[in-house]
Amino acid sequence: MFCCVGMTFENAPVRVREAFAFPPQLRRELYAHLVPHSGVLLVTCNRTELFATCPEERARALLQEIAGVRAPLVSCTGKEAERRLFLLAAGLRSMLLGEDEILHQLKDAYEQARLCGATDGLDALFQAALACGRKVRAETGISAFACSVATLAANAVMRFTGGHGKVLLVGGTGMVGGAVLKNLLAAGMDVCATERSHAFGAAAEGVRTVPYAERYAALNDADAVVSCTASPHVVFAAEEVAAALTNPRRRLFVDLAVPPDIEARVGAFDGCILQNIDGFRAAAEANNAKKLAAAAQAEMLVSQCLLAYDAAQAARRHASLLRADPSLCAQRKSDPAAFLAALGADREEGV
Repeated sequence: MFCCVGMTFENAPVRVREAFAFPPQLRRELYAHLVPHSGVLLVTCNRTELFATCPEERARALLQEIAGVRAPLVSCTGKEAERRLFLLAAGLRSMLLGEDEILHQLKDAYEQARLCGATDGLDALFQAALACGRKVRAETGISAFACSVATLAANAVMRFTGGHGKVLLVGGTGMVGGAVLKNLLAAGMDVCATERSHAFGAAAEGVRTVPYAERYAALNDADAVVSCTASPHVVFAAEEVAAALTNPRRRLFVDLAVPPDIEARVGAFDGCILQNIDGFRAAAEANNAKKLAAAAQAEMLVSQCLLAYDAAQAARRHASLLRADPSLCAQRKSDPAAFLAALGADREEGV
């Protein structure tokens, strides 16, 4: 049985999702406990979802065991789970419809699981889903507005500062942080980024850097702070922030991490505004409204890609029939639905 179990921004706030934001070590531990079944664990700032070949109850129990807490998890099985994977790759289950980051994140999650030896029986499915994601972006306008969480965060900083303030960026070497950095630099913002080695400063021309250990000292001169690390620990503790802010002014703190980098109490300090990743939902929904026509086209492409995947799987199961009747090979490519009907291989449960 193929299943998908997890939680997303749609059904769980950050304070719940943070317990399931498993770092790499815990992901490897999950794969070890999943044996003899296979699976791919996707962990991003907006979701934790396990796609696995085990019973749904086992996947649910394993996620809660690794997290060490019980929390509401949603699930789907069989062909519904396969369709969810393809929709996810297409960007149709993201806070921002058509975002490109999710396709890269899904590819990375699959590669990590493959390196752990956890994808036996899932390779064809995930490769087809990733190909579907690329096809959707190439053939529809769903990414035309190119608005990601990183873009929204950078826009929020620019609005707050009027485009002229100083920004402290923590986590600029990651995918989201790197995108935030590019947006801020493109707008001509004065950015100071923390670094853990000299490599970052050398790679980011024109960006002032400070050692990560001196991040609190750098706060006092900043009009806005953006933090988006993969740290399992708090990056900005409330007491240290309060002690560091000796220069009174209005400041925007943007926390794009799950679990959060910035303690919630910071938002209650005089002059401080704290916005976490869920705070961008309204802007994301407005952006999504512009993409409805492209999303409908993308849904149709996903259905076509799923049919093509089913046809390919059926062809493998009925290889002798295809050898005996070459016309079936042509039909598989031209009309996958008719090909499946001819084989009596309508969508079956499982992978």
